Amino acid sequence: MRKDYLVIIDETDELKNAIYFAAIRSVANNANLIMLYVVRPAVNAEWASVGNLIEQEETSEGKKISRLWSAVVEEKFKIKPQIIIKMGDKVDEIIKFLKEDKSIRFLILASSIDSDPGPIIKSLSKKMNDLPVPLVIIPGLISEKELDNLI
Repeated sequence: MRKDYLVIIDETDELKNAIYFAAIRSVANNANLIMLYVVRPAVNAEWASVGNLIEQEETSEGKKISRLWSAVVEEKFKIKPQIIIKMGDKVDEIIKFLKEDKSIRFLILASSIDSDPGPIIKSLSKKMNDLPVPLVIIPGLISEKELDNLI
């Protein structure tokens, strides 16, 4: 039975809204919160060792960011998220992960605070029919209090 929530971890400002909503839904439904960070593979690296170094640095940064958000969730919501790190094209890896993990109920993203919805949402919108679960988009400017009222 699908009941877990997936949030994509990145460096965007609106991520906090996606995590907040996913965490309160996870608590309310006694579900797990899964955080996925996708590392971009090194492209056009002249030497393999340079490419490996770039990928190691990206992976290290992804782990660092994911651990920071995990600590926030643990402190505020008293749940321990599962952190997953993948390498590849972000949208392809998200879809692949969703198809493999049958426990995930919703993919939760937040829109950009600008007029542009954000790169992941734009890219995923072109592949909506490939998503095996609903995509929940949280407005980037919504407050935590407003999110609490949705639950």
